Amino acid sequence: MTTVSKINSTLFNQAVFVNAFCTKFEDWRYWLFPLLVLILPAFGMAVTLSMPHPALTAENQKDYAEFIQEYYTNGMVFSFVAYLFISDGPASGKLIAESDTLSLLFTRPITRFCYVISRYCAALVGASLVMSLSLLLAKVVGLCFGLTAIDISPLMFLSILCNAASWSSLMIFLHSAAPLLAGLVYFILYGCSGVGAIYSRAEQSKDIFLEVLKSVCLFIDNWFGDLLPTSVNLVSMASTSAFDLYEFSIFISNIGFFLLLAVFALSVREFSYGAD
Repeated sequence: MTTVSKINSTLFNQAVFVNAFCTKFEDWRYWLFPLLVLILPAFGMAVTLSMPHPALTAENQKDYAEFIQEYYTNGMVFSFVAYLFISDGPASGKLIAESDTLSLLFTRPITRFCYVISRYCAALVGASLVMSLSLLLAKVVGLCFGLTAIDISPLMFLSILCNAASWSSLMIFLHSAAPLLAGLVYFILYGCSGVGAIYSRAEQSKDIFLEVLKSVCLFIDNWFGDLLPTSVNLVSMASTSAFDLYEFSIFISNIGFFLLLAVFALSVREFSYGAD
C-alpha cells in the first residue's frame, strides 16, 4: 500500500461514507423525512398561492421570495437533515445512542478521526443535495404560479453548502459525544444563549431570582454565544456595502472547532466491546 493510500485511509473511509450517505436509505421508509424536508417549501407555497391572494407585484413577490428563502438558511432544518445522514439511530428504530454499532465498528482498523470526517462528509453532501433539490423544486412551483423572484443564483447554492457545513459540524459533535454531554451542550448553546439574547433586551426586574437567571444567561451568551453555528446568507452579505469578515471568520472557525471536539469526544468515550 502506498503512502498516499495510507494517508487517505486514515483521513477518509469510503465504507463509512457510503453507509451514512446511501446504504441505510435502501429502506424506503427512511426516505420519508428527507422527502418531507425537500417538498415542504414547495407544498406550502402551492397551498398559499392556490388560495385567493393579492396580485403578485414586484414588491410582494420579493416578500414571498424572502420568506421562502429563509427556509434555506434555517439552522434547525439543516441540523435535522444532517442528523438523518450522520446517525444510524432512526434506521435501526432508535432516536439516539448507537453505542452498540459504534463499539463494533471500532474493533476494525479505523481511527476516530477518519470516522468523524467520513460521517461529516456524508452529512455535508447529503444535506446540501436535499436542500438544493428543495430550492429547485420551490423555484419550479413558484414559476407555475407566476412567482419569479425566488433566487437560484450560484450564491444561493453556495449559501446552502455553507449552512450544511456549519450545522453538520455541530451535529457530528453531538453524535460523537456521550448522550449526557451532548444534551448539556445542546441546552447551553441553544437554550441559554437564546435566552441570553432575549434578556439582553429586557428591562431590569425587581425579582432577585429573575435577575440572577438573567445574569447567568447573559454570561453564557457573552462567552459561548459565538460558538453556536450561525446561518449564512451569502446573497444578503454580498448585497451589503461591506462584507463582514469577522462574522465569516467565526463561521469558518466554528466548523473546525466542532470537528476537533467531535474527534476528542469520540476518543475519550468509553464503549463496551464485550456487549457485542
